[in-house]
Amino acid sequence: MARLGEPSHRRPPAWNRVLVIAAILVVVIFAIWAITTGAVRFLGSDHGDAGDRAGNPAKTGQPTVGTTRPVTDGDLQMQLRSLQSTGPRTLTATVTVQNRTAAFVSFYGESQELVSSENRTVAGQVSLTSLEPHEAATVALVFTVPAGFRATELHLHAAPGTAGVPIKLS
Repeated sequence: MARLGEPSHRRPPAWNRVLVIAAILVVVIFAIWAITTGAVRFLGSDHGDAGDRAGNPAKTGQPTVGTTRPVTDGDLQMQLRSLQSTGPRTLTATVTVQNRTAAFVSFYGESQELVSSENRTVAGQVSLTSLEPHEAATVALVFTVPAGFRATELHLHAAPGTAGVPIKLS
C-alpha cells in the first residue's frame, strides 16, 4: 500500500490521452448522428452533368411550376413559389414558409415529399429552418429523384407528424 508522498503503482492518465479519447468519442457520436439522419451520404452523389456548357440546367422531363396559392398545415402557412430542374436528377422547390403562431417553430426539409403518378415518394434532403413568431422565410427544398420518376404532387408538412397538404403539379 502506498503511503503519502510515495509514488503509487498506477499513474493517473495523461491529460492529452483523455483529450484524444474525448475527441474520438465526439467524432463517433457525430458520425452516427449524420448517418442515421441522412445528413451525410457516404456513397457519393447521384449528380452527373449538371447542365450544358452554357450553364443551363439539364432537362429532366419534370414539371416546372410557378407560384401556387398558400396552404396551411399545423402552425405553418406555406406557398410553393417555383419547382425547377436543377440537375439531371435533382428538383428544387422554392417555398415561402410563414409561422402563424407566437411560438418558435421549425420547418424540416426531409418531411417534404414529391409524389409520382405511381404513388412513389421522394423525401427532401435534410434541412432545418427555424422561424421566430410570425416570421416568414423562403426555403429551397432539394429532391434527388430516381431515374424515370415524374413528380405529380408536392406534399408540404408543417412538422414530421402532420397530415400535410398536397399541391398538384402540372
